[in-house]
Order: sequence, then structure tokens, then C-alpha cells
Amino acid sequence: MIRVLSFFTILGLLSVFSSGICCPIPRLSDVTAYPGTKEPKTLTLHETGIGKNEAEAITDASLNAFEQLLFRGIPDSDQPEALIGTNENEIRSKNSDYFNQFYKQRFGTFILSTQPTIPLQKLPKGKKRIEVDITINLNALKKDLEENNIIRKFGF
Repeated sequence: MIRVLSFFTILGLLSVFSSGICCPIPRLSDVTAYPGTKEPKTLTLHETGIGKNEAEAITDASLNAFEQLLFRGIPDSDQPEALIGTNENEIRSKNSDYFNQFYKQRFGTFILSTQPTIPLQKLPKGKKRIEVDITINLNALKKDLEENNIIRKFGF
């Protein structure tokens, strides 16, 4: 009887811990697409960013938006599937030069606008949080990925 009770106790504890009740799962990204984006070749996303100051928080939000767009897709948008693919580690290692340059310098060239929607908010440990609407030139991003052989052109 005690062994059966212990088994069910352990089973119950495992189900509580595995369900995430005890420990919050970290947020990967909070991207939301706006339906009916103004231009057919652009995508406007609502994203949250965290940083030491406003510029760093906006950069963080932009990078989160690109991560979601490239490797996960944006549900309920014109780009519901990942633009590149879902095997992020393999894709990044295969094209490391491209992604190093992209994230350090080039991602900003595909951003048409960033509009803060909720002002900068103070967080613990000197961090700040902001929410922004980011409009990405999807057509130019796709062409750049094709020209750098990250994705294949449609029909080839």
C-alpha cells in the first residue's frame, strides 16, 4: 500500500513540475501581426523589447521580430510559415557568415518604420521595456535571402 501511494505521489509531483505550474517558461517572443498591412509587400508586427535604454529596447524588439519571421513564422499574417525554415541551428551554422553580418549590420535596412506604442517602462536591475510596431519590407528581405542563397527562388 505504501509503495502504491509513493508511486502516485511521485507521479503527481512529476505532472505538476512538467506542466510548468511551478516554474514560468521564459518568453521567446511576443510578436503579433496586424491584419491588412498597408502595403502588400510589407508586414507590420507588434513586438516587445528589453534593454538598458530606448534604443537598445527597440533593437531587441526588432531582432525578436526577425527571429520569429525567419524561423517560426507569424500566425494570422501573410507569412504564417517560417520564411527560411524551422531547423534554426542547422540553418544558422550553414550560413553563419550571412547571419553574423545580418544581425550586426543589415537587419535595419529591411525595417521601414518603428513606432513605439507603449512608452518605455522601467524594470528591475536597470532594464527598460518598450512595445513597438515594426514595419518590415518583406519583399526586399525575401529578395536578399534569395540573392544570398539562403532560400530558393519560387519555382526553381
